[in-house]
Amino acid sequence: MTRLRRSGWCLVSFALVLAIFCAADAGEIKIALDCPPDLNKCGTYVFSKAFSDHLIASGLAVKLYPDQALGNEDEKLDQVSQGLLEISNSFLGKTGQLDPTVFGFNLYYLFDSLEHADKVIANTDVLNKINAGLTKKGVRLLALASVGSFSGFANTKRPIKTPADMKGLRMRAMDKVQTEYLSAWGASTVVVEWAEIYNALQTGVTDGYINPAIVPVMFKHTELLKYYSDVKVGVPFRVIICSERWYKGLSDKDRKIVDEATVKGVAANREWQTRMEKSDLDTLKAAGVQVYQNTVEEREQFANIARPLYAKVTSPEIAEMFIKAAEKNR
Repeated sequence: MTRLRRSGWCLVSFALVLAIFCAADAGEIKIALDCPPDLNKCGTYVFSKAFSDHLIASGLAVKLYPDQALGNEDEKLDQVSQGLLEISNSFLGKTGQLDPTVFGFNLYYLFDSLEHADKVIANTDVLNKINAGLTKKGVRLLALASVGSFSGFANTKRPIKTPADMKGLRMRAMDKVQTEYLSAWGASTVVVEWAEIYNALQTGVTDGYINPAIVPVMFKHTELLKYYSDVKVGVPFRVIICSERWYKGLSDKDRKIVDEATVKGVAANREWQTRMEKSDLDTLKAAGVQVYQNTVEEREQFANIARPLYAKVTSPEIAEMFIKAAEKNR
């Protein structure tokens, strides 16, 4: 019976998405959002608003679709690769399934700051190398968007000061990469789709997750989460991807407009992130969450365990490329 229900739901979802695509204007650029359209809390929406504003001001037709309206992460990635969806704000880990080079941005404690990561993006050819693989699968990485300050641990049980405090916690891992880190730090893990997180926290399926401080506020998880530890594991990037078929099919004029819009979107996102760094912990405290700011020495305990895992998180070759790029631009 459950299987029949799921099959029926999948057919309904597919029919709904197909109806949206058929109803859309042929010249309309569809952008799939991944969070509430809130310019104060959602970094990818900040990018998309600046990006789409420039496209519209330049005479292009754009429509922004709410989170999950065009499907989950797997479905959106598939639609982009097939040319059915022009642009999606997406999970870096799913995109990495098409080309693992992008996993270099998931190396915890590699980057000192967002500015440091941006230097690597600007001063090296890592984006070109990522796109060399992605475009063969029909996807192009336009930009990396920050969704807040460096990530920490949010949970329902206790403050996490050192790796020893992770023992006995069941933490949500969004992919195999986070599973590697969390397991090495001593936690047990469970992979949970983001849409199911609230229910998973409520029922005890998971005790918490890794994310920037603003995320529990944005998704109202502060109703359940009680503690946040500011361990600063890494830059919380989401990827802005587009259909390679669509991008290559643009006229030179329109492609230039899209490239200019990307620059404006990144600038708006980085300005938002700078503001967020100054206020996100206070916002989390105001929502009733107890915030612990880990010391440098405590964060280094997590880092010393994380860094030897780089070759497991991605290939040794990719890890070495990112390590060298980070050192050169530090």
